[in-house]
Amino acid sequence: MVVANQAKVDAVFKVGAGGRELKGSEYILDVENMVVTNVKEAMLKLGANIVLNLEKYSPNDQGRLNSSYDVLAIKETKTGYRLEISVGADYYDFQDKGVRGVQHDIKNKKTYPNAKGEYYQFENYFMPLKALTELQGWMKRKNMEIEATNLRIEAGDEDVKGRKMLPQISTSAKRLAYYIKKYGIEGKMFVKKSIDEATPEFNIDIQSIGADSLTLRISK
Repeated sequence: MVVANQAKVDAVFKVGAGGRELKGSEYILDVENMVVTNVKEAMLKLGANIVLNLEKYSPNDQGRLNSSYDVLAIKETKTGYRLEISVGADYYDFQDKGVRGVQHDIKNKKTYPNAKGEYYQFENYFMPLKALTELQGWMKRKNMEIEATNLRIEAGDEDVKGRKMLPQISTSAKRLAYYIKKYGIEGKMFVKKSIDEATPEFNIDIQSIGADSLTLRISK
């Protein structure tokens, strides 16, 4: 996660000739207190806010996806600036756009086209051993959470007062994997949500900087 003092944030933009831009993992950004004075700083703040939103909205039980985001760099291009955000878990787009099942019914699962305009879809019921192991671990953790919550309900814990006893998971990992492959994964669209939430503040930052800070560059 991106966190740091203003001096390190300034250093991102003030490295001397022959220096390099700091990567997202090399500084800590206090998003709330960061004052933007140029377009690059506004882009950095936008990136940090998007990362925070991605960490918040990513549907990942183990935390691998949530902790994999980082602001890589703000790069100037011929047409403006490009914000680069890294994602350490390569399956994020499946969670974001969803995957159609082998027996796909568009009414049952909401899926969305990827960057190529195509839909992800499971072609068969095979699931690798590694994926099955992770699924089994997820089921075990959920079962432990349910058992712990039920014990608290039975003990009269005020924090869970009014809750009903929760059913325990009894389905095997292989059976659950079969249904995942059969019916697919619903797209969460957390990337769009993360960007949409961060954009209004970015627009305000750009307006507050003023036109004087924007430079028209003409080159041969």
